Formats: sequence, C-alpha cells, structure tokens
Amino acid sequence: MPLILLLLLPLVVQAKPAPIRVPQNGTSGGPSSPWLKRVTDPSPRGPGCWNRPWICNQGEFPPRITRLCCQNRCVNVTSDVNNCGLCGIRCPFTWQCCRGFCINTNINPFHCGRCDHRCPFGSFCFYGMCGYAAPPFPWPFPPRPPFPFPPHPPHPFPPHPPHGPFPPHGPFPPHPPYGPFPPHGPYSPPTQTTKGGHSNPSS
Repeated sequence: MPLILLLLLPLVVQAKPAPIRVPQNGTSGGPSSPWLKRVTDPSPRGPGCWNRPWICNQGEFPPRITRLCCQNRCVNVTSDVNNCGLCGIRCPFTWQCCRGFCINTNINPFHCGRCDHRCPFGSFCFYGMCGYAAPPFPWPFPPRPPFPFPPHPPHPFPPHPPHGPFPPHGPFPPHPPYGPFPPHGPYSPPTQTTKGGHSNPSS
C-alpha cells in the first residue's frame, strides 16, 4: 500500500487546474457592458462641498448662516475655533468661539469658563470661574448676622429707688357756704311815660 502511494505522488504534483470561464453577454455588469457605459458618468463629481456648498444648510429655508463650506467640509462657524464667524478666522489660544465671536472665557463675566455662562451680579470672572478669590456674596455689603437675631441684653440701669415716707394726700377742704343773700323779689315791669311827662303804669 505505501508503494502505490509513492507511485501516484508525481501524477498529483504535475496536475494543473483548468480555469473556469463564464460567458459574458450584453446585460452583464462587466467593463464591456454597454448598459454600464451608458449610465456611468465619465466625470464623476468629487467628494466634499466645494462644488455644492448648499449641502451645508441641512435643508433649512431660509438658511441660517451657521454652517459654511470651509476647506471642502461643512463647519459650524458659530463654535469652531479655527473658523469662527467666517472661514479661516482662528481664535487665540485658550479663547473660545461663542456665537461666531472669539471670546476670552477666562475673564468675560458673560461667558465665564464656557459660552453663555453668566456670572451673578457683582461677581467677577477670573481663570474661568465666577467669584474666584473674592469675598463672600453679597459684596461690598457687610455680612448680616444669622437669623433669628439674639435678644438684646438687659440694660444695666439700677432699680428705681423706693418712694419716700411722704404723708398721703389729705382731703380737700369743703367749699364755704354761700352767703345769706336775700331771695329775689316779685317781678315788677318797667313804667312807661306819656307825652306830658306823666308816667303811665301798665295795668
């Protein structure tokens, strides 16, 4: 049995596989297909947005000027530090692009540390932090004591001295009696005078 295998080995080594060929017709997708030549664009459009910058509008109408075609790619010019506001405008180091403007977020109280982060009234922005190394708020007003306020201590006035041994107020003296005035007499009407000078008492 091993002898038979050794005799068949040269025949297996010299065998060559025949290539498989598939016939091509007019409807196949080969390079010689007339249909493929007809539908294929001889000058295909290149990638990117240089030839079609309107694709950066994201289908908005009217388009907002937030994305522009910069260096053949769509860029949001309201937040890109390399294209802030317009293509090619680079913000300085440690600055940020906030709504299309280069802002120093280390000292700006309206954009402290990041865009649209506003510090409280009366607080400054240092190193991107509101109120860094500042006295506690409210400043410059002095801090108020905690509530409720402690009660006021009693005043150190001495007690009132006791009243002296004054005699009590005596009764007022009675009014003197009225004098012995005579009683009023009967009413007498006045007399009337005539032309001759004689009086005419009324009857």
